Amino acid sequence: MKYLLLLPALLLTACADPAHNLYEGIKAQNEAKRTPQERAMTPAPTYDAYKKELKKDNTTTP
Repeated sequence: MKYLLLLPALLLTACADPAHNLYEGIKAQNEAKRTPQERAMTPAPTYDAYKKELKKDNTTTP
């Protein structure tokens, strides 16, 4: 049981960008809830596309 909790912690600390890891984890969790047809019709955006959209939204708001 403790190895099951240790593995995700090690994977998260091994990568340089924690925000990217968080986004990918949430994306994977949401993808698991969707049907194959939903995944095929509207794929989830990549982290880079999400970051670009977030940056665009921040520059347009005063």
